[in-house]
Amino acid sequence: MLIVEEMFLLLTKDHGTAGRARGYRRYGLAAAALADLAELGMIEIAREGKDPQVTVVRAGMTGHAPLDAVLPALDSMSGQKISTLVGRSQLSPDTAVGRSLARQGIVTEESRLLGGPHFVTTSPASEIALRERLGQVLTGDRQATLAEATELGLLKALNVAHGLLGPARGQLDRRELSRRIEEIAHGIPVVEAVKRRVDPFTASTMATVVTDAG
Repeated sequence: MLIVEEMFLLLTKDHGTAGRARGYRRYGLAAAALADLAELGMIEIAREGKDPQVTVVRAGMTGHAPLDAVLPALDSMSGQKISTLVGRSQLSPDTAVGRSLARQGIVTEESRLLGGPHFVTTSPASEIALRERLGQVLTGDRQATLAEATELGLLKALNVAHGLLGPARGQLDRRELSRRIEEIAHGIPVVEAVKRRVDPFTASTMATVVTDAG
């Protein structure tokens, strides 16, 4: 399963509400799609710089519908910084991922009067297995794959790791979990890009809360 498909499952409640990181969901999914494209050799993420450039290095399609859905837009953005790309709404593969998972029988697409497509998890086995693997990574019982490290890092960058991982985090409190994920996902470009997008908003929100409280 693609990283972006697993992130979709983690960020979608079983009854279909986007929930969990609702405000930044598209950042996580766009970042996951870029991670998949890099793994497949379709794009190259520069090794230097805190906010590296992303270059499309291979033409054509991948054969994976969620990734092929963003490639046309990504072609015209080649050379932009990774944090910029993560924030581009054109690179959010949300609907394409949902429909890919629907074809696999994992979710069901339901129509609704307002908003975009609505997806409901109907076969939770894949997400349950994913959560078990992530839990094993956190406890040190399993060596993290690049996909698992990326997923944990993105959850942390979206500020939802503690609440979303639930039992998978074991006995780790919020601070310990943050430190552990930092060890696992340190230096992954797409994770750092989401941090750059989310952190300023988090800081701004905290400043507003403090100001209002005063």
